[in-house]
Order: sequence, then structure tokens, then C-alpha cells
Amino acid sequence: MTQPRLKPLGLGGSAILFGAPAILLFAATHLGIPLLQSSTGLPALVCWFLMGGFGVFAPLVAASWLMYRREAGAVRLRPLLTRFRLDRFTRRDAVWSLAALVVVGAVTQLMVQVGRLAIHGFTAAPSFMTVTALKPNEYWILLAWTPFFVLNVAAEELFWRGYILPRQELAFGKWAWAAHGAFWTLFHVAFGLDLMFVLSPFLFILSYVAQRRRNTWVSIIVHGALNGGGFLAVALGAIR
Repeated sequence: MTQPRLKPLGLGGSAILFGAPAILLFAATHLGIPLLQSSTGLPALVCWFLMGGFGVFAPLVAASWLMYRREAGAVRLRPLLTRFRLDRFTRRDAVWSLAALVVVGAVTQLMVQVGRLAIHGFTAAPSFMTVTALKPNEYWILLAWTPFFVLNVAAEELFWRGYILPRQELAFGKWAWAAHGAFWTLFHVAFGLDLMFVLSPFLFILSYVAQRRRNTWVSIIVHGALNGGGFLAVALGAIR
């Protein structure tokens, strides 16, 4: 079965497909988290897991599926995997993934240090995303984090890199990664300028690697390793 012909996704379409989730994220963080915390007494971090996971990222997973259905009509596994660039993961992909992890990790740490030195009142993350080492009676938070983590990585990679990026490549050519990274940065505006500053190398580097390798598994691995590894290392007290 042949793949459906993709339509280019230019500035206007990109603004809509990144802008609508950005509004969801803003509503979840600025309205949903305070409301949920005040009504349940749950920690702000857990409220973020619930509001972000089910209020933002679950809808993105659903949108990926529905948009593909509209684009392709009948759904068959092999064409679906090919459309979302979830094909074979090669040794070269593994090398690119490892290199991206090292570069992004190093540059992100540099951005944090620059932010602390150059930005008055700098905070690397908003209060509801602050993670500290968990006490034994707080390990249940890991159970709340796990579905959030899966939804976060799956949603962003399937929707941004799997569905949107191939269409942006038809509109922006070799510079699609730059447009993609810029729109992805704006998606995070609800987190504040400080975190957007820290995240910017990750957002553009991952966009570049995803376009260069044309394999969403690469960005899934890098995104998952950085997000999941960083959270677990702090939550379990491996780093402070």
C-alpha cells in the first residue's frame, strides 16, 4: 500500500498545530494545576503529571491518530509506522542518538550556568516542575510520574516529529528543523522564559537530528533518556 501524498505545512499551518497545544499547556499549568491542587491537596508536581499528561499530552496522542486517519483513510500497521518514521533503528541511528545525548546534556548544563550568572532571579524550572529526592513515603509519586512520562514522550514525538516534521520538510526544505525548533520553543512559553532559554539547545538539536536521520526512534530515545533519566536521577537522590 502506497503512502498518501503529504501536504506541505508552512508557517500558518505550523502556527495552528503548535499554537493550539501551547494554549492547552498554558491552561493546564496556569489554571488546571492551581485548581487541582487546591481541591485535592496533592503536591504541585503530581498535579502537573495529571494535568500535563491527561490535559495536554493524551490529546496530542489522539490528535496524531485522528490526523493520520484523515490523511490515510484505512489504517494499516506498516504504512502507519512508515508515515511516523518508526522504521528500523540502525547502528548509525544509535551513534547519532548517543552523540545527541552527550551534546544536549553538556550544552544544557552550560545554559543553566549561564542563566544563573546572567539572568537575575533565574529559575531553571517553574515551581510545579521542581523535583527533589523522594523520601520513602513519597515513592508513590513515581507511579504518578510513569504514565505522564510515557504520554509526554509519545505525544511529542509522534505529533511533532512523526506527523508534523515530514510535512514541514516539504515547506521549508533543509531548514525545516530550524522552523520546527522555533515553533517547538514557543510551545513551551507557559513554562516561562528561563526554562525556554535552558531548553533551546535541546529543542533545536533534537529537531535537527530528527530531520537528518528521518527516524523518530532517534528522537524518542534522546527525549526519553534526557527527560526520564534526569527525573529519576534527582528523584532517587543520585544527583542533587
